Amino acid sequence: MKKVYRHESNPNYWDRRWAETGSDQSHFANTNIYPIKYAELVMDDKSTPTLEIGCGGGRVLKHYYYQGFNITGVERSEIAVTNAKLSDHALPVNIGDAINLTFPDNSYNTVMAFGVYHNIEDISDIKTALSECSRVLKDQGKFCISIRPNNWEMNLNEWYWNRLGNKVSSCNRKKTEFHRIMFSETEFKEILAEQSLNTTKVYRARNVSILYRLKALAISNSSESSNRSQGYQLNLIGKILDKLLVTLFPNQFCNVLVFIGTKTA
Repeated sequence: MKKVYRHESNPNYWDRRWAETGSDQSHFANTNIYPIKYAELVMDDKSTPTLEIGCGGGRVLKHYYYQGFNITGVERSEIAVTNAKLSDHALPVNIGDAINLTFPDNSYNTVMAFGVYHNIEDISDIKTALSECSRVLKDQGKFCISIRPNNWEMNLNEWYWNRLGNKVSSCNRKKTEFHRIMFSETEFKEILAEQSLNTTKVYRARNVSILYRLKALAISNSSESSNRSQGYQLNLIGKILDKLLVTLFPNQFCNVLVFIGTKTA
């Protein structure tokens, strides 16, 4: 595993991102993209209770809530929750901390957490958060959890942000702060197993290709919420290059690892 640092704290980064994103759309226009593609693998019963930890602006939460699923969201960023509530005050989302969930034991048949645990700095706190995930999940309940891998693409991404992409004026350029932890598949699978979360399948996925950083290869939507609903798309040349990288180096050119499994006694 590897900790990475930027000139902006992790909470400030996400508050800024959620402020820039605004309110997520009510559904995914493209269901063949991360994270909804993988949520679909565990969301097969509208009646049973589901929890999404770290629901952000609510794109996954809204997608299922408006289809009639019994789903609840929890998110640490007050800005993200406020934006979600502004779009629909009845949306079942509240401010909360993955390390200290307020729900009773064995409350949920399914728990999803996309891009949550790698934002926690201390391994002991990550284990506590996963223990909380396991605690609120029923025995034989399903989970879908994603983290960032320690590979070429993610290291290129950090180089980009620290050298070229970080233009946030409020950042202290003389100071670096924790941004995220990147894991190997084996490392995170072992941490899950310690909390009785048994992985049955791991998927290598993308939320956005590193090639999207190159304007000549990217197709920009009208808004960030549109990108989050439709996917961060490449033009034809970008798609060809991206396909080549993924085909030749599948473990190195993915920027998300998605773990699917069940809680075992």
